Amino acid sequence: MKILSFNFPDDLLYEPEKHLWIKIEDNNVISVGLTDLGQYMAGKIFQVTTKSKGEKINSRTVIFSLESAKWVGKFRLPIEGEIVDVNEEVTRNPSLINQNPYESWIVKIKVNDIGVIKNVFKTIQEVYKQFEEEAKRVVR
Repeated sequence: MKILSFNFPDDLLYEPEKHLWIKIEDNNVISVGLTDLGQYMAGKIFQVTTKSKGEKINSRTVIFSLESAKWVGKFRLPIEGEIVDVNEEVTRNPSLINQNPYESWIVKIKVNDIGVIKNVFKTIQEVYKQFEEEAKRVVR
């Protein structure tokens, strides 16, 4: 789905406050990345720092942080689980998030309770209005 000039694939779930997308994979694993609108608002991303593979996470854990010329963002999620993969290509070349945010997942997390995901993350239809209002506000 398109909102103004931003893409939001229908097969993903979204967290509109933090501009994150997730994809539910097999075995309670989710991939996490930054939305098209999120990368636009951040500007050129020049650093991505993540927790290490194998680390346990909870709602207080900073799972990853992004740095751009405009800001530093620290990302936590209200979930428990374990980091099962880190996208080394993205940590080496963070601007991949700006170039193709939906191919540039940042971490994969094995979630203890996949049911929590559906409470936290929403379909694009459920959060369309929030993203539309934000896009109208930030695009000049």
